[in-house]
Amino acid sequence: MQARVLIAILAGLTILANLLFGVGWGLALAAGVAVFVVGEGVGLVARRRARGAIPATGSHPLSRREVEVAVLIAQGLTSKEVGRKLFIERGTVDTHVQHIYNKLNIDSRPQLAVWLMERGLLPRASATK
Repeated sequence: MQARVLIAILAGLTILANLLFGVGWGLALAAGVAVFVVGEGVGLVARRRARGAIPATGSHPLSRREVEVAVLIAQGLTSKEVGRKLFIERGTVDTHVQHIYNKLNIDSRPQLAVWLMERGLLPRASATK
């Protein structure tokens, strides 16, 4: 059975259970919608991760945000450009870069690009600019 069908069934059961426990229609419906929305969100993340759009954490020491910053840095963007793209301050980008370098025991952007490519986090074409 598809995951979406199971999520819809679970949302319906949530509504039914809330009604059986005496919760009003509005709150019961809200709970069911919340279950459905959260389930869909989890499914979306799982599908995107399976396609490689979101790198899995745990297979490397970097956080998701550090991976985002690292990929943009390795693609040749300056700290200022990365900051604008991710809506964070340049100083925050620089702090992320320093944490990335410390975690990976590297000290240059080319080394970072190689590290990302070796782990499939950066397409080869992106490494050159």
